[in-house]
Amino acid sequence: MSQPDPLEDLKRTIVLLYGIMANGKPFWLFAAIRPSKYQAFLSVQKEGAIDLDKFEVYGELIISGEGKSPPDEVILKVAEMYQTDVSSFLEAAHEEPKKPE
Repeated sequence: MSQPDPLEDLKRTIVLLYGIMANGKPFWLFAAIRPSKYQAFLSVQKEGAIDLDKFEVYGELIISGEGKSPPDEVILKVAEMYQTDVSSFLEAAHEEPKKPE
């Protein structure tokens, strides 16, 4: 029988989400998703049914802001906080947001 990973509670997948606020302006949002909740998160994301008021089910909201994309300083800080490769993180953050299917 395999031992449970003692770090499982600390692991996260960092995602960058985009959306439109009630006032019609765009926003971006970094979130940290628990590995055990990642598939469920992907399902609700695909359906366009993410409820940010109840996001703790999937993980934590890290930081958000108004605009089409986060400033580079924010991207660098999130990459540093979560010990993520900065160059690939910047590249991913500067990609065009994918449109829902």
